[in-house]
Amino acid sequence: MATSERRADPLVARRSAAGWGAWLRALLDRGERQLAALGLTLAVGFVTGLVSLYAFAVLADEVLRQQTDLLDLLVLAQLQQFKSPTLDLLARVASFMGSEGVAIIGVLLVAALAWRGRWGAAGGLVLAAGGAQLLNDVLKGEFHRVRPSPVLGMLPVQAFSFPSGHAMVSAAFYTCLAYLSWRVLHGWARPVCTAGLLLLVLAIGLSRLYLGVHYFTDVVAGYLAGFLWTDAVILGGHVLARGRVRPTAARSPKSEAAKC
Repeated sequence: MATSERRADPLVARRSAAGWGAWLRALLDRGERQLAALGLTLAVGFVTGLVSLYAFAVLADEVLRQQTDLLDLLVLAQLQQFKSPTLDLLARVASFMGSEGVAIIGVLLVAALAWRGRWGAAGGLVLAAGGAQLLNDVLKGEFHRVRPSPVLGMLPVQAFSFPSGHAMVSAAFYTCLAYLSWRVLHGWARPVCTAGLLLLVLAIGLSRLYLGVHYFTDVVAGYLAGFLWTDAVILGGHVLARGRVRPTAARSPKSEAAKC
């Protein structure tokens, strides 16, 4: 990928704090349309995720009384056949990576990216994870689906099951991180890191099923909303890249005259 293209992408660009400040001022001065497009992109991403999940919830409500309940219970029952102390430990580690792990890794990465001047990447990770968590709370409060088994120490909204918060937040955060890895890394590290992060997302969802705290449809719904939200964040970064205006020195009299 060309260096100029990476510099144009706010999610991977590296600049000093003063450079980012100048860019933001220029964007506010001359990029009203681009900022409006960014807001529209995020709004469309949010609404698309919400509408998709609502449609899925309506379908789930229709079939829960006939077939979906059998599918959800069958998946849980099949996974319980593989119970073992080793798998219990692995499942809890994977589950940790979808909650506390996101917070720990996120804080460390945001601090490191900010120190290196990659404020766009830092902001993208915060927006991906934080926005996914807020959206998940809204959806759980809307659908009030009871978990297969109760989980102690949860907030009232998080005590509900649909969609899976671990699946949704991990899908949003690690997909955004996979995108950044693909854009920044080179050689064998690029596909290895990207594939590893996506496999981690799958492992987190599987761990929630293995531990019996979510239904199969909860995890699928969480993946759907998480991927859609991160897609909106990434698209928003590209919209910002189109509206990027580099601060320039005052135009010379000759250039002004030529413009007239």
